[in-house]
Amino acid sequence: MTAEKKPPRSLADAQKRFADHIRNPEAVEPPEGIEERRMAIYRRLFFGNLRNLFAKNFPVMRRLLDDPDWDALIRDFMARHQAITPMFTEIGREFVRFIEEQSPAGLPPFAFELAHWEYLETVVRLHHADPTSAGAVIDGDLLERPPLLNPTLQVAQYRWPVHEIGPAFRPEAPLDAPLILAAFRRTNDRVGFMRLNAVTARLLGLAQESPRRSGRALLKQIADELQAADGDAVVRSGAAMLERLRDEQVILGTRQ
Repeated sequence: MTAEKKPPRSLADAQKRFADHIRNPEAVEPPEGIEERRMAIYRRLFFGNLRNLFAKNFPVMRRLLDDPDWDALIRDFMARHQAITPMFTEIGREFVRFIEEQSPAGLPPFAFELAHWEYLETVVRLHHADPTSAGAVIDGDLLERPPLLNPTLQVAQYRWPVHEIGPAFRPEAPLDAPLILAAFRRTNDRVGFMRLNAVTARLLGLAQESPRRSGRALLKQIADELQAADGDAVVRSGAAMLERLRDEQVILGTRQ
């Protein structure tokens, strides 16, 4: 590939040339006036920082790829992706968006969903909300009072078993039914994960949409939606579900 050679007309042009060269040194010449030794240091620092950052934030993805393939993926991201945010803490989201939009060569078909699932852990870990100061009545009656969701809760649906993927398990086909997973940060600051069925996911969705409704009212709505012959049975089983969610800290308790 022939490198681009255009002399900079201004400081802004020189800065853009510098950045473009760092992103894609194979295609863009460095700006004039900077010795190669210094440019080589900048190139190594930029690439090395991204390489290590993404390896830390996407550990499963990293283990699935050998060193040359991982390095090629990072260089492809640097060269082709146009980030929409300058926030360092959101660079992981840009990596996920790159995989979704650009479909880099050599990645398995589940790569986007796996990256999304791994990124959710970062979202939860860095979430600004503090579960310990949410104001929950920890031992409140979850049927008679409105359940208070963990403010860090993230729920996502996948076609691939992303929570099981690793070097020893690389699925070749998507699941027959959607997989629903929850990620959240507990009061001890550890990130928790939970697999949800469709009814539990619906319950959490309703609790988020209608934060002032009691657990009983939410479960009665679900019974109506399911056209259940025995609505009271749905409420009874739902009460046990609410307690389990509280035990896991998906629900922190009830509202005041």
